[in-house]
Amino acid sequence: MVTLFENPHESPLAMFLLQVFITLIVCKILAKLLSFIRQPQVIGQIIAGIIFGPSILGYAEGWTEAIWPTSSLKIFQLIANLGLIFFMFFLGLELDLQQIKANWKVTIPVACVSIIFPVGIGCAVALWFYQMNEGIETSKTAFILFIASGFGFSAFPVLATLLNSMNLLSEPIGVQTISLAAVEDIVVWVVLAVASAFSSGGSALQGLYTLLLTLAFILIMFIVIRPIFGWAHGYYLRRENDCNVYIVVGCFLLLLIASFTTEVMGIHAFFGAFIAGLCIPRKGELVEFLSIRIELIIVEFFLPLYFANSGLKTKLNLLNTGRSWWTLLILIILASVAKVIPVTLATKLCTRKPWNYCASMGVLMNTRGIVQLVVLNIGVQLKVISPVIFAMFVLMATVLTFITSPILYLLYQRNAASKLIEESNAANDLSMTAQGENNVEKAKEDITVITVAENGVISPSELSTGQVIINTRNASSQSLHNHLAHRHSSSRIMYDADGNRWELRAHESPRRPSHMTLF
Repeated sequence: MVTLFENPHESPLAMFLLQVFITLIVCKILAKLLSFIRQPQVIGQIIAGIIFGPSILGYAEGWTEAIWPTSSLKIFQLIANLGLIFFMFFLGLELDLQQIKANWKVTIPVACVSIIFPVGIGCAVALWFYQMNEGIETSKTAFILFIASGFGFSAFPVLATLLNSMNLLSEPIGVQTISLAAVEDIVVWVVLAVASAFSSGGSALQGLYTLLLTLAFILIMFIVIRPIFGWAHGYYLRRENDCNVYIVVGCFLLLLIASFTTEVMGIHAFFGAFIAGLCIPRKGELVEFLSIRIELIIVEFFLPLYFANSGLKTKLNLLNTGRSWWTLLILIILASVAKVIPVTLATKLCTRKPWNYCASMGVLMNTRGIVQLVVLNIGVQLKVISPVIFAMFVLMATVLTFITSPILYLLYQRNAASKLIEESNAANDLSMTAQGENNVEKAKEDITVITVAENGVISPSELSTGQVIINTRNASSQSLHNHLAHRHSSSRIMYDADGNRWELRAHESPRRPSHMTLF
């Protein structure tokens, strides 16, 4: 008998392709629906993962066995983690260390406050949650570090999404917030590396050894590997060929070696990929060349798989008591207070900006998302965090990210929108002024040219010669014209953290704006 179609459950590749197809379709539909209320795509991906998991469709008879059989989950998780390794490399590419360096007087103090207070409160929350971590035997130190990391750090890519979608990425508030999130992003992976070491059951001495090994790895990458790679890149850059196949392959080999090294060190492959991205030379077009080619496949293909994998582990049905939901509510309030208030006060002290600006900074830094999910997923994989706590933190990250956009509109964007309308009206007035001046210039070609003496008296001899010049442009109109021309050229003007403008040099090409709106 001829068999037209084989059973897909007998082919791991067929099952994987089916899972990917369903995941991408559902994630894209949810992301499109949520975009109408200005929510980032990551919210739709998290919700899609929860829908696929045991919380919703898992109750449907035959769903898990038909689409997500246990035998296929290891392959799906492996591919998702591979995609996340490339995403961390891409995240390292997108970080602008020069921007952090330029704004360090504001960035470093506020970043210290933004890290110390939330992480400290996160450690206290971890002591409370440790009693709820039922069925998990792990190091108490590892558990505290994982909870503190998931509790205290902002989500850099999701934050870039919100700022870009609100057209704030190049504004002073966007520059400052991204710089803060970038510093936090670096710190969180170092903390996570130490937490991973303690999770293996090592002693405090083992944790100290891992910390020193991590610092040694960072120093070797930046002091040895980065200059060598920069020298090789500079060789081809002088020949205007810095994106050739040898350099590109070298970047991916660096990614693989760094990821392998940190994985066997007991840290995690994600950390090595992130550091490798930071070590790629910023001169020339190499970063833009790599980012454009990596971004689409990572964001549109691999990240939805990772969130689906997270959703399959999220068991909201475990939150079946009033105590669980009250604990979740307290967790959300504590996380918000620990982040918003310190960042707001520190920003006010360092920048002297208005309170609505400083409060908006605090709200933006309270954004959670993929960073928390990566930390929590690693904690689940290492058997440090129980499914109940994992479900609580997934919901916390989703809620805090969801409410950021409407709160930011009330605090900052509504006022900014009114100012934008006023500027738009002024620009229209200037445009009409310039148009009137152009009309006058055209009319001057058709009239007799009159020369006006400095004292304003026209002599008969001057009239008889037929030469008259009418100076229709005074200093005020000239300044308006210059201001209008300046507005037309404002696309090449950027802002620093203090709101000061700086223009790109003529020979510099503008850095490619982040396309993290896809997150």
